[in-house]
Amino acid sequence: MPYILGGGGTVTITSVSDLTGLVKTYYDRLMLETLDPETKFYQFAVKKPLPKGEGNAVTWNRPRRLGYGQKLAAGIRPSANELSTVRCSALIEVYGGYTLVEDLVQATAIVDPLEIATQELGKQAAETIDKATMQAILLHDDAVAGTSSVHVIKSSSTGIYISTNSFIANTLDDTLIAVSDIRECTTELRRRRVPTVDGQNYVGIMHPAVAGDMRSDSTWQNWHQYTTPEYLYRGEIGRIEGVRFVETDLTPISAASTTDSTTAASAVDTALAYGTVIFGRGFYGATELDGGVHTYLVTGASKSDPLNQAATYGWKAFYTAKVLNVSAGLTLWTGSGDTMENVSTASARETAGCNFVAIPTAS
Repeated sequence: MPYILGGGGTVTITSVSDLTGLVKTYYDRLMLETLDPETKFYQFAVKKPLPKGEGNAVTWNRPRRLGYGQKLAAGIRPSANELSTVRCSALIEVYGGYTLVEDLVQATAIVDPLEIATQELGKQAAETIDKATMQAILLHDDAVAGTSSVHVIKSSSTGIYISTNSFIANTLDDTLIAVSDIRECTTELRRRRVPTVDGQNYVGIMHPAVAGDMRSDSTWQNWHQYTTPEYLYRGEIGRIEGVRFVETDLTPISAASTTDSTTAASAVDTALAYGTVIFGRGFYGATELDGGVHTYLVTGASKSDPLNQAATYGWKAFYTAKVLNVSAGLTLWTGSGDTMENVSTASARETAGCNFVAIPTAS
């Protein structure tokens, strides 16, 4: 019999197994098409295939920088450069989510409920993967909980400085991002000889609130002023001081100072600090999503659903991310005029916008 997929196109089905496989392939593709454009952090990771039959760990080998070459003399063979790598490994994590699709909804809905479910689950998968990547950057092995090993902090009382300690709490809500801050970050990365991502520019991932502050500067370039759509990063909004910026609300957000530059020290308001991650090539790695994300459509009667009244549709991802070169990235913490009041518990702070809270574990 003929069967028409949601996007059009008619194929001939000869058996139920053909239909099941075809529908799953269609929704698998739709899931990836939805997931891929939504990921902002993932696109810049050094991709590594999932290990097959080699345990639950994945390893990256980052090459060490060679020293200077040698002045050559006639008839003298120079000493060879020794190639070596730094091994970085991480354990594979499993993430997932699903939804119920009732038979009455499938029978009466004007639009395809599975297609809607796929699109929404694809967005959920993208947000989960990007948050996992962001937290891998901020909570890597060389850091204590809630901090990165290297931060660039902008504070109105001390100016901008680079530290290997946790000074997020010094960030005030009225210390908006400035071009000079970006310049300081790129200067530091160049001082470390960090290679750029595209041969000319570093990449910055920033929150929409911070992007709004940055766009007000007259030297800001919108993306169409320097690149064409085919070379546009997902979520790219513009460039300044040699950094191409991508916008997402999944950048790190933390509680900061309890005061601003004009508020008494006894104030109950707590500023929100926004972390803008600025980095060069090879800063962090991740496992490939292609082959690591699977969808599951489960239908049919069972003991828990004897009349086959509901189908379940969901996704599962085998994924991990890891900082490969701590020196290749910085986190610039600034305010944006936002505060939260009387929030002390982790759940209250997460509701207010802080996103250092771990992705929940199924229970």
